[in-house]
Amino acid sequence: MLQPQEVLVTKLLPTLRARVAQVLLETYGMKQVQVAKLLGITQAAVSHYNTKSRGLDKDVLRLFPEIEGFAKELAGKIHGGMSRTGQIAAFNAICGQILVTERFCNYHKRIADIDPGCAICFPATGKIAR
Repeated sequence: MLQPQEVLVTKLLPTLRARVAQVLLETYGMKQVQVAKLLGITQAAVSHYNTKSRGLDKDVLRLFPEIEGFAKELAGKIHGGMSRTGQIAAFNAICGQILVTERFCNYHKRIADIDPGCAICFPATGKIAR
């Protein structure tokens, strides 16, 4: 059974990172080695993100369209010199925002084969961000 945080780490975070890397490559014309250094990942990972052979989950992109705007904004800030600490804060913020949405809850239920009536993340209050 996958915990919500595992879905975040295995599906959401790689997609976020891949889109940021792709924007840095495409929009800013950066080299893979430069992108890898800025993001603190390997050049091989950037290559996989660039060829879309790894990291990019189309289902995640479809369900969470805010990823596109986030990737473009963050890539611009990184290109402008944003620190790794700033990057971590930005990734944490977007992950935190998505994690508490009904869309993420439903996605988790679907891919982790969770009971559709599960209310662990959103007990009795029913307050869910859309």
